[in-house]
Amino acid sequence: MKGRYLIILASLCGLIASGVGLITNVAGLFFNPIAAELGLLRGAVSMTVTINNLLFAVGGLMSPKFMSEKTLKPGLIIGTAVIAGSTALLAVTNSIMVMYILNALRGFASGILGFVFVTMVINNWFHSNVGLATSIAMGFSGLAGAVFSPIVSSVIQSSGWRTAYLMNAALMVIMNLPAIFLIPSIDPSVKGLKPLGEKASVNTSAAKTEKARPIIMSLLVIMCIYAACAAGSTALTQHFTGIAEERGLAASVGATMLSACMLANTGGKVVLGALVDRIGAKKSLLTYAVLIMCAVLTMLFIPSGTTMYVAAFFFGLTYSMATVGVVSITKDLFGLANYSKTYPKINLCGTMFSAAFSSIIGFMYDAFESYTVPMFIILTMAAIDFVIILFVYKKIDAIKQNA
Repeated sequence: MKGRYLIILASLCGLIASGVGLITNVAGLFFNPIAAELGLLRGAVSMTVTINNLLFAVGGLMSPKFMSEKTLKPGLIIGTAVIAGSTALLAVTNSIMVMYILNALRGFASGILGFVFVTMVINNWFHSNVGLATSIAMGFSGLAGAVFSPIVSSVIQSSGWRTAYLMNAALMVIMNLPAIFLIPSIDPSVKGLKPLGEKASVNTSAAKTEKARPIIMSLLVIMCIYAACAAGSTALTQHFTGIAEERGLAASVGATMLSACMLANTGGKVVLGALVDRIGAKKSLLTYAVLIMCAVLTMLFIPSGTTMYVAAFFFGLTYSMATVGVVSITKDLFGLANYSKTYPKINLCGTMFSAAFSSIIGFMYDAFESYTVPMFIILTMAAIDFVIILFVYKKIDAIKQNA
Protein backbone atom coordinates (compact mmCIF):
# COMPACT_ATOMS: atom_id res chain seq x y z
CA MET A 1 0.00 0.00 0.00
CA LYS A 2 1.16 3.53 -0.72
CA GLY A 3 1.81 6.02 2.05
CA ARG A 4 -1.41 8.01 1.67
CA TYR A 5 -3.59 4.92 1.94
CA LEU A 6 -1.62 3.57 4.90
CA ILE A 7 -2.16 6.87 6.73
CA ILE A 8 -5.91 6.72 6.08
CA LEU A 9 -6.06 3.09 7.20
CA ALA A 10 -4.08 3.88 10.35
CA SER A 11 -6.46 6.75 11.13
CA LEU A 12 -9.46 4.44 10.76
CA CYS A 13 -7.75 1.91 13.03
CA GLY A 14 -7.56 4.63 15.68
CA LEU A 15 -11.31 5.23 15.48
CA ILE A 16 -12.05 1.54 15.98
CA ALA A 17 -9.53 1.20 18.82
CA SER A 18 -11.05 4.22 20.55
CA GLY A 19 -14.76 3.63 19.98
CA VAL A 20 -14.82 -0.15 20.44
CA GLY A 21 -11.57 -1.34 21.98
CA LEU A 22 -11.49 1.18 24.84
CA ILE A 23 -15.22 1.01 25.52
CA THR A 24 -16.73 -2.42 24.97
CA ASN A 25 -13.62 -4.59 25.09
CA VAL A 26 -12.45 -3.41 28.52
CA ALA A 27 -15.90 -2.82 30.02
CA GLY A 28 -15.90 -6.07 31.98
CA LEU A 29 -12.95 -4.88 34.07
CA PHE A 30 -15.17 -2.18 35.59
CA PHE A 31 -18.14 -4.38 36.56
CA ASN A 32 -16.90 -5.75 39.89
CA PRO A 33 -15.25 -2.60 41.31
CA ILE A 34 -18.20 -0.37 40.42
CA ALA A 35 -20.72 -2.88 41.78
CA ALA A 36 -18.70 -3.26 44.99
CA GLU A 37 -18.20 0.48 45.62
CA LEU A 38 -21.74 1.57 44.77
CA GLY A 39 -23.50 -1.47 46.23
CA LEU A 40 -25.03 -2.63 42.93
CA LEU A 41 -25.71 -5.98 41.29
CA ARG A 42 -23.43 -6.98 38.43
CA GLY A 43 -26.45 -7.11 36.14
CA ALA A 44 -27.21 -3.46 36.85
CA VAL A 45 -23.62 -2.45 36.09
CA SER A 46 -23.39 -4.60 32.96
CA MET A 47 -26.50 -2.79 31.74
CA THR A 48 -24.16 0.14 30.99
CA VAL A 49 -22.62 -1.94 28.20
CA THR A 50 -26.06 -2.95 26.96
CA ILE A 51 -27.10 0.69 26.68
CA ASN A 52 -23.78 1.66 25.09
CA ASN A 53 -24.05 -1.10 22.49
CA LEU A 54 -27.70 -0.41 21.70
CA LEU A 55 -26.91 3.22 20.97
CA PHE A 56 -23.77 2.14 19.11
CA ALA A 57 -26.05 0.17 16.80
CA VAL A 58 -28.39 3.13 16.30
CA GLY A 59 -25.42 5.41 15.66
CA GLY A 60 -24.13 3.00 13.02
CA LEU A 61 -27.48 3.01 11.27
CA MET A 62 -27.48 6.83 11.27
CA SER A 63 -23.81 7.16 10.30
CA PRO A 64 -24.36 7.58 6.51
CA LYS A 65 -26.72 10.49 7.24
CA PHE A 66 -24.48 12.23 9.77
CA MET A 67 -21.11 11.67 8.09
CA SER A 68 -20.99 13.37 4.68
CA GLU A 69 -18.21 15.25 2.93
CA LYS A 70 -19.45 18.55 4.40
CA THR A 71 -19.79 17.22 7.94
CA LEU A 72 -16.68 14.99 8.00
CA LYS A 73 -14.38 17.20 10.09
CA PRO A 74 -17.07 18.62 12.42
CA GLY A 75 -18.48 15.12 12.85
CA LEU A 76 -15.12 13.67 13.83
CA ILE A 77 -14.40 16.52 16.26
CA ILE A 78 -17.84 16.53 17.91
CA GLY A 79 -17.97 12.74 18.02
CA THR A 80 -14.57 12.56 19.70
CA ALA A 81 -15.57 15.24 22.23
CA VAL A 82 -18.75 13.34 23.14
CA ILE A 83 -16.98 9.97 23.43
CA ALA A 84 -14.09 11.26 25.55
CA GLY A 85 -16.18 13.73 27.54
CA SER A 86 -18.81 11.20 28.57
CA THR A 87 -16.09 8.70 29.51
CA ALA A 88 -14.39 11.30 31.72
CA LEU A 89 -17.69 12.15 33.40
CA LEU A 90 -18.18 8.48 34.31
CA ALA A 91 -15.26 8.95 36.68
CA VAL A 92 -17.09 11.52 38.83
CA THR A 93 -20.59 10.08 39.12
CA ASN A 94 -22.07 7.89 41.86
CA SER A 95 -25.42 7.36 40.16
CA ILE A 96 -26.12 4.32 38.01
CA MET A 97 -28.76 6.30 36.13
CA VAL A 98 -26.20 8.94 35.18
CA MET A 99 -23.90 6.14 34.06
CA TYR A 100 -26.66 4.84 31.80
CA ILE A 101 -27.09 8.29 30.22
CA LEU A 102 -23.36 8.80 29.70
CA ASN A 103 -23.00 5.36 28.13
CA ALA A 104 -25.90 6.15 25.82
CA LEU A 105 -24.12 9.32 24.68
CA ARG A 106 -20.75 7.72 24.06
CA GLY A 107 -22.39 4.68 22.48
CA PHE A 108 -24.27 6.79 19.93
CA ALA A 109 -21.21 8.91 19.10
CA SER A 110 -18.89 5.91 18.77
CA GLY A 111 -21.50 4.20 16.60
CA ILE A 112 -21.50 7.11 14.16
CA LEU A 113 -17.69 6.91 13.92
CA GLY A 114 -17.63 3.11 14.12
CA PHE A 115 -17.84 0.10 11.81
CA VAL A 116 -20.29 1.50 9.25
CA PHE A 117 -18.35 4.75 8.78
CA VAL A 118 -14.99 2.97 8.70
CA THR A 119 -16.08 0.37 6.13
CA MET A 120 -17.70 3.12 4.07
CA VAL A 121 -14.39 5.00 3.89
CA ILE A 122 -12.47 1.79 3.16
CA ASN A 123 -14.81 0.80 0.33
CA ASN A 124 -14.30 4.24 -1.25
CA TRP A 125 -10.54 4.50 -0.78
CA PHE A 126 -9.59 0.85 -1.41
CA HIS A 127 -10.52 -1.07 -4.55
CA SER A 128 -7.68 -3.55 -4.06
CA ASN A 129 -6.74 -5.11 -0.73
CA VAL A 130 -10.16 -4.06 0.54
CA GLY A 131 -10.58 -7.28 2.51
CA LEU A 132 -7.19 -6.91 4.14
CA ALA A 133 -7.83 -3.25 4.96
CA THR A 134 -11.21 -4.10 6.49
CA SER A 135 -9.81 -6.92 8.62
CA ILE A 136 -6.90 -4.77 9.84
CA ALA A 137 -9.17 -1.87 10.82
CA MET A 138 -11.68 -4.08 12.59
CA GLY A 139 -8.86 -5.99 14.24
CA PHE A 140 -7.79 -2.89 16.13
CA SER A 141 -10.81 -3.21 18.39
CA GLY A 142 -9.25 -6.38 19.74
CA LEU A 143 -5.70 -5.04 19.68
CA ALA A 144 -6.71 -2.11 21.86
CA GLY A 145 -8.45 -4.50 24.22
CA ALA A 146 -5.42 -6.79 24.38
CA VAL A 147 -2.94 -3.96 24.95
CA PHE A 148 -4.96 -1.89 27.39
CA SER A 149 -6.81 -4.59 29.39
CA PRO A 150 -3.85 -5.32 31.70
CA ILE A 151 -3.06 -1.60 31.93
CA VAL A 152 -6.65 -0.68 32.82
CA SER A 153 -6.82 -3.60 35.28
CA SER A 154 -3.60 -2.44 36.93
CA VAL A 155 -4.83 1.16 37.20
CA ILE A 156 -8.13 -0.02 38.69
CA GLN A 157 -6.29 -2.07 41.32
CA SER A 158 -3.78 0.65 42.18
CA SER A 159 -5.77 3.88 41.75
CA GLY A 160 -9.41 2.87 41.37
CA TRP A 161 -11.91 2.61 38.53
CA ARG A 162 -12.47 6.38 38.41
CA THR A 163 -8.85 7.05 37.51
CA ALA A 164 -9.05 4.32 34.88
CA TYR A 165 -11.99 6.08 33.22
CA LEU A 166 -10.02 9.35 33.09
CA MET A 167 -7.07 7.55 31.52
CA ASN A 168 -9.36 5.97 28.91
CA ALA A 169 -10.84 9.37 28.04
CA ALA A 170 -7.38 10.80 27.36
CA LEU A 171 -6.43 7.79 25.23
CA MET A 172 -9.62 8.15 23.18
CA VAL A 173 -8.71 11.71 22.22
CA ILE A 174 -5.18 10.69 21.26
CA MET A 175 -6.39 7.80 19.10
CA ASN A 176 -8.96 9.91 17.25
CA LEU A 177 -6.61 12.80 16.44
CA PRO A 178 -5.15 11.13 13.30
CA ALA A 179 -8.63 10.72 11.81
CA ILE A 180 -9.49 14.35 12.56
CA PHE A 181 -6.36 15.70 10.87
CA LEU A 182 -5.39 13.09 8.27
CA ILE A 183 -8.57 11.78 6.59
CA PRO A 184 -9.14 14.29 3.75
CA SER A 185 -12.51 13.00 2.55
CA ILE A 186 -14.87 10.05 2.55
CA ASP A 187 -14.55 9.67 -1.22
CA PRO A 188 -11.10 10.28 -2.79
CA SER A 189 -12.64 11.65 -5.99
CA VAL A 190 -13.74 14.74 -4.02
CA LYS A 191 -10.06 15.64 -3.67
CA GLY A 192 -9.19 14.60 -7.22
CA LEU A 193 -7.61 11.38 -6.01
CA LYS A 194 -8.14 7.73 -6.95
CA PRO A 195 -8.82 4.71 -4.76
CA LEU A 196 -6.01 2.23 -4.25
CA GLY A 197 -6.11 -0.17 -7.19
CA GLU A 198 -8.24 2.08 -9.43
CA LYS A 199 -6.56 2.30 -12.84
CA ALA A 200 -9.23 3.82 -15.02
CA SER A 201 -9.60 7.56 -15.39
CA VAL A 202 -13.25 7.29 -14.47
CA ASN A 203 -14.32 5.74 -11.19
CA THR A 204 -16.03 2.49 -12.12
CA SER A 205 -16.06 0.55 -8.91
CA ALA A 206 -17.64 -2.86 -8.70
CA ALA A 207 -20.47 -1.48 -6.64
CA LYS A 208 -21.41 0.91 -9.45
CA THR A 209 -21.09 -1.49 -12.37
CA GLU A 210 -22.42 -4.67 -10.77
CA LYS A 211 -26.05 -5.46 -11.49
CA ALA A 212 -27.95 -5.36 -8.23
CA ARG A 213 -29.44 -8.65 -7.09
CA PRO A 214 -32.92 -8.66 -5.59
CA ILE A 215 -32.81 -8.55 -1.80
CA ILE A 216 -34.65 -11.64 -0.54
CA MET A 217 -36.17 -10.75 2.82
CA SER A 218 -35.94 -14.27 4.26
CA LEU A 219 -32.20 -14.35 3.58
CA LEU A 220 -31.80 -10.91 5.16
CA VAL A 221 -33.57 -12.20 8.28
CA ILE A 222 -31.33 -15.27 8.38
CA MET A 223 -28.27 -13.04 8.12
CA CYS A 224 -29.61 -10.94 10.98
CA ILE A 225 -29.90 -14.13 13.06
CA TYR A 226 -26.31 -15.05 12.15
CA ALA A 227 -25.09 -11.59 13.17
CA ALA A 228 -27.13 -11.69 16.39
CA CYS A 229 -25.64 -15.04 17.43
CA ALA A 230 -22.08 -14.10 16.43
CA ALA A 231 -22.13 -10.65 18.01
CA GLY A 232 -24.12 -11.82 21.02
CA SER A 233 -21.45 -14.40 21.80
CA THR A 234 -18.86 -11.66 22.23
CA ALA A 235 -20.73 -10.43 25.32
CA LEU A 236 -19.30 -13.34 27.30
CA THR A 237 -15.80 -11.83 27.20
CA GLN A 238 -16.95 -8.98 29.43
CA HIS A 239 -17.56 -11.57 32.16
CA PHE A 240 -14.20 -13.37 31.98
CA THR A 241 -13.13 -11.94 35.33
CA GLY A 242 -16.28 -13.29 36.97
CA ILE A 243 -15.93 -16.66 35.21
CA ALA A 244 -12.36 -17.01 36.46
CA GLU A 245 -13.33 -16.11 40.02
CA GLU A 246 -16.26 -18.56 39.91
CA ARG A 247 -13.80 -21.35 39.09
CA GLY A 248 -11.55 -20.44 42.00
CA LEU A 249 -8.98 -18.58 39.92
CA ALA A 250 -7.49 -15.16 40.64
CA ALA A 251 -9.00 -12.01 39.13
CA SER A 252 -5.72 -11.53 37.28
CA VAL A 253 -6.46 -14.76 35.40
CA GLY A 254 -9.65 -13.19 34.10
CA ALA A 255 -7.75 -10.11 32.97
CA THR A 256 -5.17 -12.28 31.19
CA MET A 257 -7.98 -14.28 29.59
CA LEU A 258 -9.38 -11.02 28.25
CA SER A 259 -5.98 -10.06 26.85
CA ALA A 260 -5.63 -13.47 25.16
CA CYS A 261 -9.12 -13.10 23.76
CA MET A 262 -8.36 -9.63 22.41
CA LEU A 263 -5.18 -10.91 20.73
CA ALA A 264 -7.31 -13.45 18.88
CA ASN A 265 -9.80 -10.67 18.19
CA THR A 266 -7.12 -8.81 16.27
CA GLY A 267 -5.10 -11.65 14.78
CA GLY A 268 -8.17 -13.72 14.04
CA LYS A 269 -9.62 -11.06 11.78
CA VAL A 270 -6.44 -10.71 9.75
CA VAL A 271 -6.07 -14.49 9.49
CA LEU A 272 -9.73 -14.83 8.50
CA GLY A 273 -9.25 -12.27 5.74
CA ALA A 274 -6.29 -14.26 4.40
CA LEU A 275 -8.18 -17.56 4.69
CA VAL A 276 -11.19 -16.14 2.85
CA ASP A 277 -8.91 -15.15 -0.03
CA ARG A 278 -7.32 -18.62 -0.12
CA ILE A 279 -10.03 -21.17 0.69
CA GLY A 280 -13.21 -19.09 0.66
CA ALA A 281 -15.49 -17.68 3.34
CA LYS A 282 -17.51 -20.87 3.81
CA LYS A 283 -14.66 -23.16 4.87
CA SER A 284 -12.98 -20.39 6.85
CA LEU A 285 -16.06 -19.49 8.87
CA LEU A 286 -17.01 -23.12 9.51
CA THR A 287 -13.52 -23.72 10.90
CA TYR A 288 -13.84 -20.70 13.18
CA ALA A 289 -17.25 -21.85 14.42
CA VAL A 290 -15.87 -25.27 15.40
CA LEU A 291 -12.93 -23.70 17.26
CA ILE A 292 -15.30 -21.40 19.16
CA MET A 293 -17.49 -24.33 20.25
CA CYS A 294 -14.39 -26.20 21.44
CA ALA A 295 -13.30 -23.11 23.39
CA VAL A 296 -16.61 -22.86 25.26
CA LEU A 297 -16.55 -26.57 26.09
CA THR A 298 -13.02 -26.18 27.44
CA MET A 299 -14.00 -23.29 29.71
CA LEU A 300 -16.95 -25.33 30.97
CA PHE A 301 -15.21 -28.61 31.71
CA ILE A 302 -11.42 -28.00 31.98
CA PRO A 303 -11.14 -24.79 34.06
CA SER A 304 -7.42 -24.69 34.88
CA GLY A 305 -5.34 -21.55 34.41
CA THR A 306 -3.52 -22.64 31.26
CA THR A 307 -6.53 -24.17 29.54
CA MET A 308 -8.61 -21.09 30.32
CA TYR A 309 -6.02 -18.91 28.57
CA VAL A 310 -6.06 -21.16 25.50
CA ALA A 311 -9.85 -21.35 25.49
CA ALA A 312 -10.15 -17.57 25.86
CA PHE A 313 -7.78 -17.09 22.93
CA PHE A 314 -9.83 -19.27 20.59
CA PHE A 315 -13.07 -17.81 21.90
CA GLY A 316 -11.75 -14.46 20.66
CA LEU A 317 -12.46 -15.70 17.13
CA THR A 318 -16.10 -14.80 17.80
CA TYR A 319 -15.19 -11.19 17.03
CA SER A 320 -14.02 -12.23 13.57
CA MET A 321 -17.28 -14.09 12.97
CA ALA A 322 -19.25 -11.01 14.03
CA THR A 323 -17.30 -8.48 11.94
CA VAL A 324 -15.27 -9.81 9.01
CA GLY A 325 -17.62 -12.79 8.78
CA VAL A 326 -20.70 -10.58 8.48
CA VAL A 327 -19.00 -8.39 5.87
CA SER A 328 -17.85 -11.40 3.81
CA ILE A 329 -21.19 -13.21 3.84
CA THR A 330 -23.13 -10.01 3.14
CA LYS A 331 -21.01 -9.27 0.06
CA ASP A 332 -21.25 -12.88 -1.16
CA LEU A 333 -24.99 -13.17 -0.56
CA PHE A 334 -26.31 -9.77 -1.62
CA GLY A 335 -23.51 -8.43 -3.84
CA LEU A 336 -21.54 -5.19 -3.59
CA ALA A 337 -24.37 -3.20 -5.17
CA ASN A 338 -26.63 -4.03 -2.21
CA TYR A 339 -23.94 -3.86 0.48
CA SER A 340 -24.80 -0.36 1.70
CA LYS A 341 -28.48 -1.31 1.87
CA THR A 342 -28.07 -4.58 3.76
CA TYR A 343 -24.95 -4.30 5.93
CA PRO A 344 -26.14 -1.47 8.24
CA LYS A 345 -29.34 -3.40 9.00
CA ILE A 346 -27.51 -6.67 9.65
CA ASN A 347 -24.92 -4.85 11.75
CA LEU A 348 -27.72 -3.18 13.72
CA CYS A 349 -29.23 -6.56 14.62
CA GLY A 350 -25.88 -7.96 15.68
CA THR A 351 -24.93 -4.98 17.80
CA MET A 352 -28.34 -4.77 19.47
CA PHE A 353 -28.30 -8.45 20.39
CA SER A 354 -24.75 -8.14 21.69
CA ALA A 355 -25.89 -5.21 23.81
CA ALA A 356 -28.86 -7.10 25.20
CA PHE A 357 -26.91 -10.28 25.87
CA SER A 358 -24.30 -8.49 27.94
CA SER A 359 -26.95 -7.64 30.53
CA ILE A 360 -28.74 -10.97 30.10
CA ILE A 361 -25.55 -12.79 31.11
CA GLY A 362 -25.19 -10.51 34.13
CA PHE A 363 -28.76 -11.07 35.27
CA MET A 364 -28.46 -14.83 34.62
CA TYR A 365 -25.49 -14.87 36.95
CA ASP A 366 -27.47 -12.97 39.57
CA ALA A 367 -30.33 -15.49 39.22
CA PHE A 368 -28.34 -18.76 39.06
CA GLU A 369 -25.16 -17.60 40.83
CA SER A 370 -23.26 -19.31 38.03
CA TYR A 371 -22.09 -18.66 34.48
CA THR A 372 -22.80 -22.24 33.37
CA VAL A 373 -26.24 -21.58 31.85
CA PRO A 374 -25.18 -18.55 29.76
CA MET A 375 -22.10 -20.45 28.56
CA PHE A 376 -24.27 -23.30 27.31
CA ILE A 377 -26.44 -20.72 25.52
CA ILE A 378 -23.31 -19.28 23.87
CA LEU A 379 -22.39 -22.81 22.76
CA THR A 380 -25.83 -23.19 21.17
CA MET A 381 -25.49 -19.86 19.38
CA ALA A 382 -22.17 -20.95 17.85
CA ALA A 383 -23.85 -24.12 16.62
CA ILE A 384 -26.65 -22.06 15.06
CA ASP A 385 -24.09 -19.97 13.19
CA PHE A 386 -22.44 -23.16 11.92
CA VAL A 387 -25.76 -24.32 10.44
CA ILE A 388 -26.53 -20.88 8.97
CA ILE A 389 -23.16 -20.75 7.18
CA LEU A 390 -23.88 -24.11 5.55
CA PHE A 391 -27.38 -23.00 4.53
CA VAL A 392 -26.43 -19.55 3.23
CA TYR A 393 -23.58 -20.78 1.04
CA LYS A 394 -25.85 -23.45 -0.39
CA LYS A 395 -28.16 -20.59 -1.40
CA ILE A 396 -25.24 -18.57 -2.76
CA ASP A 397 -24.21 -21.50 -4.97
CA ALA A 398 -27.79 -21.75 -6.24
CA ILE A 399 -27.89 -18.01 -7.00
CA LYS A 400 -24.62 -18.25 -8.97
CA GLN A 401 -25.92 -21.21 -10.97
CA ASN A 402 -29.11 -19.36 -11.88
CA ALA A 403 -27.30 -16.13 -12.79
